Amino acid sequence: MNAQETFAKVIRDQILAAGYSYKKFGDALGSIPHQTVSRWVNARGLPDFDRLAPIAKTLQIDYQDLYALWVAAVSERGRRIAGEPVESINSQMMEDLPSTRSEILEIKLRMEQLENELRRLNRKD
Repeated sequence: MNAQETFAKVIRDQILAAGYSYKKFGDALGSIPHQTVSRWVNARGLPDFDRLAPIAKTLQIDYQDLYALWVAAVSERGRRIAGEPVESINSQMMEDLPSTRSEILEIKLRMEQLENELRRLNRKD
């Protein structure tokens, strides 16, 4: 089972355990179409980063565990798109993952700052 399938299985199992339909789960997250939820649970797509906290809260999944699964799936998808060999994340990479929500939010803020700087630089060209 690859990383995206593992992420999908965790989400699917928790949705079923909580007694949600895909539609009700999407509604609980804030009007997410059931088709989108279906893509997540069938390993045909991944939620955006900003959706992870609401998913974890709604399904009562540990956020850090969900985040680690999501990072593995996103990394695997990136390697596949780049034509690189797809293998599981090694333990060193897992150790380097941020371990707290504040670290994750700090990284997100830094990424937003870098994106803004990139946009500013592109406007100069």
